[in-house]
Amino acid sequence: MAIGPTLGTGLFIGAGQALAVGGPASLLLSYIILSLLTYAMTTTVAEVSTHMPSRYGTLVTNGYLYMSSSIAFASTYLRWYALALFVPYETTTAMVNLGLWKPGTAVGSRLAIITAIVVGSNFLPEKAFKASERLFTWIKIGTMATLFVLALALGLGGLDGQTPWGFKYWKQPGAMNEYIISGVRGRALGFFHCLLDSSIAFTFAPELIGHHAEIPAVLGESAILSATIPGKVTSDVLQTAFPYILSSVAMGVMAPFNETRLTNNGTGSGISPYLIGLKDAHIQIIPTIATIAILLSSVASGRSFLFLSSRTLCAMSELGHAPSVFSSRNRWDVPYMAVLASSLFTSLGFISVKYSSSVTNNYLLRLVTSAGFLSSLVSCITYRHFRQRLRVNRITSRHSFAVQPFGTYLGMFVSTLLLIAGGLWGGPKDKVKGPRSIRLLASYINIGLFALLFLFHRFQDAVPVVEVERPIEMNRRRWADQAGPESRTQKALPRRRKLDAIPENVGAFELNLNQTMFEGP
Repeated sequence: MAIGPTLGTGLFIGAGQALAVGGPASLLLSYIILSLLTYAMTTTVAEVSTHMPSRYGTLVTNGYLYMSSSIAFASTYLRWYALALFVPYETTTAMVNLGLWKPGTAVGSRLAIITAIVVGSNFLPEKAFKASERLFTWIKIGTMATLFVLALALGLGGLDGQTPWGFKYWKQPGAMNEYIISGVRGRALGFFHCLLDSSIAFTFAPELIGHHAEIPAVLGESAILSATIPGKVTSDVLQTAFPYILSSVAMGVMAPFNETRLTNNGTGSGISPYLIGLKDAHIQIIPTIATIAILLSSVASGRSFLFLSSRTLCAMSELGHAPSVFSSRNRWDVPYMAVLASSLFTSLGFISVKYSSSVTNNYLLRLVTSAGFLSSLVSCITYRHFRQRLRVNRITSRHSFAVQPFGTYLGMFVSTLLLIAGGLWGGPKDKVKGPRSIRLLASYINIGLFALLFLFHRFQDAVPVVEVERPIEMNRRRWADQAGPESRTQKALPRRRKLDAIPENVGAFELNLNQTMFEGP
C-alpha cells in the first residue's frame, strides 16, 4: 500500500464521525466516491510526472515547471504545513483513543510522552527510521485486516456464543441518518457531511501515491521510471481503495450511527466503531489489544507525517524555494533544522490540555482536509497548464490515461465543492461544539493563507502571474538534480524550460534517485 506509512486513525477513528452523521450506507457510498476521486486525481498527478519524473516532482517541482512561481510557492508551503498539521491531528487522536479507553486527568503528560516519541524518532538515522517504518506499516495493515475479519465474524456469527449481527444496524436505526432537517433533504445533507468527514482517510493520497511512483525501488540504482509510473499508481490506488471500502462496510456492521460513543457524546472525535462492536460483543482481551494497536497506528502515522513534512521543507530548501538553513543535515543524514521547524506544529496538540481532545482533534481535522482539497485543486491546475504547453508546442504526452482529461475536471469540481461546503460543519450550535465563527474559520482559513502566500511571493520577487516560458530539456536532469550539495542550497529562481518529446524508440527517462520512506522491503 503506497500510503501505508501514513495510514492512521483517519480510517480507524475519523470514520466514526462520518458514520455518526451519515449512517452506514452514506459511509460506504462516501468511500466509493472518494476512491474514484482518488484514482482520477492520482492519474492527473501521474500523467504530469510520467512525462518528466523528478525526485520532488509531485510535491514541489511540478508547480514551478508548469505554472507561475507564485502559485507554486503558495502550493508547496501549503503542502508542507498541511503535512505538519497531520502530526498534532494524529497525537490528539491518540489522546482521544487513550482517554476513552482509560480516562484520566493527566492529559498533558500523556500528550508530552506521545509527542516526544513522534518527534524524537525523526532524529534517528534515516536507515533506522525506515526500518522501523516498515515494521509499523505492517502493524497497521495487520490491525486493519484483523479488525475486518472480526467484524465479518460478528456479522456472520462466526464467534462462539454470538448471534449473527448481519446488517441489523442498516435496518435499525437505519441506513442513512438525517442531518439538521428531516426527510430526504436531511438524508442528503447527512450524506454530504459524511463525505466531508470521510475525506480525512484520503487526504493527500493522490500526491503521496504519485510521489511514491516517482521513486526507484532500490537505493542508489538507476531506475527507468516514466514507463512504470502509470501501472504503479493504478496498482497503488487499488491497493488503497479496496481495503478502505471493505473497512467502511465492516464499520457499518460494528456500530449504529446513533451510538453516542462515536462522537464522545457530540463533542467531536470519539471511539472507533470497531472498538464499540468488540465491547458490545463482550469479547475478552480483544478490545484492549485493538485499542493498543490503534494507539500505535496514530503514533506511527504522526512519525510518518513529520518525516514527510520535514523532507518536503528540506527539498524546498535544496531547490532554492526555502531558506538554505533547512537543508542542513547531520552526520546521520537527518535534516535536523527542517525536522525542528516542522515539529513546531505539534504544539497545537497541547490545546487539548485546556479543551477536550475530541474538540481539538475535530478542528485539526477541518484544517488538514481543507488543505487537502486546495492541494488537489493545484494539481488539477498544474495538469491543465501542462496539457496546454504540450498542445502549444505540438508535443505528445508520454502517457495518457483513458480517464483524462475528464478525471481532472471531476477532481476540480468535487474538490471545489467540498472546499466550499466545509462551512456545513459550522451548522447549528446544537450539532457541533464550539463557537460558530471559529468553526467557519477552521474550514476556510487555508484559502486565506494560500492567498497571502501567493501575494507575498508575487510582490517580493515582482514576478508576473504568467511567466515567459523558458526552455526545458527532457534529455538531462533539472538544475537541482545536476547541482551538488553546495549549489543546491543557494537561492535561485525556478526556471521553465522547453518541453521536448521523448522519441518512441528511446528508453524511458532515467534518474539516479535516493529512496525515501516508501522504499520496499
